[in-house]
Amino acid sequence: MSNIFPFRIHFTKEGKLRFLSHHDLMRTFERALRRTELPLHFTEGFNPHPHISFPTALGIGIESFDEIAEVELTSWIAPKQIEIRINMQMPEGIKIKSVEPFDRKNRSVIEFVEYDAKFLKPMQDFLKGINTRIDNFLKTPEVILERQSDKGTKLIDVRKYALAITLNGDTISLKIKITDSGTAKPEEVLKALGIEVPSPDIRITKARTEIGRR
Repeated sequence: MSNIFPFRIHFTKEGKLRFLSHHDLMRTFERALRRTELPLHFTEGFNPHPHISFPTALGIGIESFDEIAEVELTSWIAPKQIEIRINMQMPEGIKIKSVEPFDRKNRSVIEFVEYDAKFLKPMQDFLKGINTRIDNFLKTPEVILERQSDKGTKLIDVRKYALAITLNGDTISLKIKITDSGTAKPEEVLKALGIEVPSPDIRITKARTEIGRR
C-alpha cells in the first residue's frame, strides 16, 4: 500500500493504570483505536492487527506524563481529530496529549528519558549524605548490578546509562540514556544510590521522553 500516514501519539498513564502491564497497554490501545473508526493500517495474515508500536516499555507501577505510541493510517486525518477520537475511547488514567505526523523513512528513536523519584513522607535521616552518594556514583566509571528476569540473571553497568542525577527537595531526578544495546531501569539507578525500591514511600514517574534520530 503506497498511501500510509504514520502518526506519533504522546500520552499519559496515571493513577491506577500505572499498574497496567505493557502487554495490557497494547491491548487497550488496540481496542480503543478500533472503536474510533479511524482508517487504520492493518497487518496482513489470518489475524490482522493495527500497526501500533511503542518505542519504550514502561515498568509496572510507574506513572508517566510523556509516553509515546506510533500508529499508521491509510488516509490523512487531522492530528487534532485523531487526538479527540482516541481520547473519547480511552479509560480514565490514559490521556492523549498530542498527535503529530512524522516521516516513516527516517528512523526515530528514544535518546533518553527523565524520571522523578518523589519521597512521599519526610525521610531526612534516609537522605542524609545523598548528595555525596550521587557525586560518588557520577565519578565512578562503572557500577555493576544484577538484573533478574524470567530469562535468568545478567550483569548490567547502570553507570553508563545515567546521564544526570539531581536532588530537588524531596525528589531525585534521573536522566537515563536509551541505546540499541539496552538501558538502565530507574529502580536500578536508585538501588546503586542505596535506595531500595519498590517502596510505598517512593513514587516514581516518567517526566519526559526525548526523541532523536539515528
